[in-house]
Amino acid sequence: MAAPTKQEMLENVETAINARISGGAVQSYSIGGRNLQYIPLQDLYKLRDQLRREIAGSGGTTTYVSFGRPS
Repeated sequence: MAAPTKQEMLENVETAINARISGGAVQSYSIGGRNLQYIPLQDLYKLRDQLRREIAGSGGTTTYVSFGRPS
């Protein structure tokens, strides 16, 4: 199995953020004396922003504009 692309990782992070803020997931819980903790929401935001910057800086579309004087 190949490692996920940055775009796939970004989509996963955004899904986790959406689940957390919509009440579909919690940060931590305990069952039968075992504890499970998820990445804190602030860390997910930081990771999302970092992935967005990396994606935007790697092979994104560049638009060139030329301005001329009106006649």
